[in-house]
Amino acid sequence: MKHEGEPVSADENIVRLVWREFLRPGELVPILPVAFKPRPNDTEGVSVFRLACLDSPLDALTAMLPEKRGGYAIAVFPVSELTALGLSVKPAKIDSVPGHAVIPELNFATVSADTTTWKMVQLALAQIAARRLILPGDSQP
Repeated sequence: MKHEGEPVSADENIVRLVWREFLRPGELVPILPVAFKPRPNDTEGVSVFRLACLDSPLDALTAMLPEKRGGYAIAVFPVSELTALGLSVKPAKIDSVPGHAVIPELNFATVSADTTTWKMVQLALAQIAARRLILPGDSQP
């Protein structure tokens, strides 16, 4: 397991918690791109978790209140595919879960300033993330 303070490498995978309301099973892209849109409090970038710092992708759910964990799916995707989109992943330690990180380019101010460009990036992220989507509590393929 990697130490969470180490730089994120291209061979790592990250997990993104996705609200289930953003899922569209049966559609070509079953995750709405808005799942990667920064909220106003995402000043440093959208949150992700480094899989190399967790025992399981499900560990990322412990960042949420227990009663809210069932409202999330977990998307797992390679850092190398983020880098190909011009994005990076930076460690951003939090106390509740090891391996927290952010995608700094996907911060509220930057995305709000050029929504057209960033909507395309968000769509690409949704397409990548849809390849490995974990629905906790549901039977897995």
